Amino acid sequence: MRILKRLVGGVLVVALLLGGAFVWGMQRVSRARAARVEALGPLLARATAVESLSPEDACLVVEGYYMKRAKVLTAECRNVTLEATRPGVMKFRGLVVADAWSDAVLGGGSVPTLCLSKGPRGWEVAGGSHQLLDCQFDPPTGPELAKEALAQVEQRRRAWMDDAFAAVREALTRPGSDKEVCEGLPALSRRDVLVLDADLLGDDLSARMERTTRTGDMLGYQCIPAMKGQGLNLGPCAANQFISHVVVIDDIDELPLRVAGSSYSGGHYAAVVKLVDVRKHEVLCQREVSFQLPEKVLLVKRQDLNFEYSKQVRAALRQTMETLTGGKLSAEF
Repeated sequence: MRILKRLVGGVLVVALLLGGAFVWGMQRVSRARAARVEALGPLLARATAVESLSPEDACLVVEGYYMKRAKVLTAECRNVTLEATRPGVMKFRGLVVADAWSDAVLGGGSVPTLCLSKGPRGWEVAGGSHQLLDCQFDPPTGPELAKEALAQVEQRRRAWMDDAFAAVREALTRPGSDKEVCEGLPALSRRDVLVLDADLLGDDLSARMERTTRTGDMLGYQCIPAMKGQGLNLGPCAANQFISHVVVIDDIDELPLRVAGSSYSGGHYAAVVKLVDVRKHEVLCQREVSFQLPEKVLLVKRQDLNFEYSKQVRAALRQTMETLTGGKLSAEF
């Protein structure tokens, strides 16, 4: 029993010592933060005004940006990298930011990658690299630097999407391919490939809205004005980089699925799946797909018949797409 008491007492003493050390560390961080904020004023004024940004000046600009936030406890540069992406625009990484006491006391934190740009007020943080296409924008000229940089990126994304759609429209006017499998394809990332119904690119979308299975509606609502009316500001599109290929579902034949009593009409889907090379404006290969909803499904899944039918059609389309691309592309849609 005496040994146990000693052990418990020892643990308590260690806990008190560690707790005291942590509290002392918090006080030290608070004092250092206050002193650093006061010292940053003139340093930041000089750094933002320079013509050409050095890693040291960039660090000051980013440190000042974060230390304005009350929740940020420490911000310290380590192993800074600075890369010019365009004239007047730099990509920065190397500031360790801590907004938790445990990180601040022990020297940890996150390391964001940021875009810096020279605007009317000098060098400023425009936003995160992941938001701004890896800092691919021109230096903003207005007072709201971050908003202007993001608007440029949204316009660029929209232009890429419009170019991809135009390439698909042109490819579909040309003779189809006689290849049922595309050979020699590069590895395709899901972010490089769109999947959509060809009729999304037409002027009249009324017929497709009657169908049970539609592919690409979310993309269409984001990026195709005809989905919500011409001239509407739809905001940014889904793509974050150049689209290299588009899987187009064309020549779709599908009557609406209608359930009446113990029977249904429709339930048949037929189409041609085509892979379009956006850069070549060409259909590389194409493959037919068809599906018929089995009558027996009605007996056990009558309540969810439309859902079951659409699910199985999409599975057939995904399988056809994987076969068409020789296993180089699989996607959920």
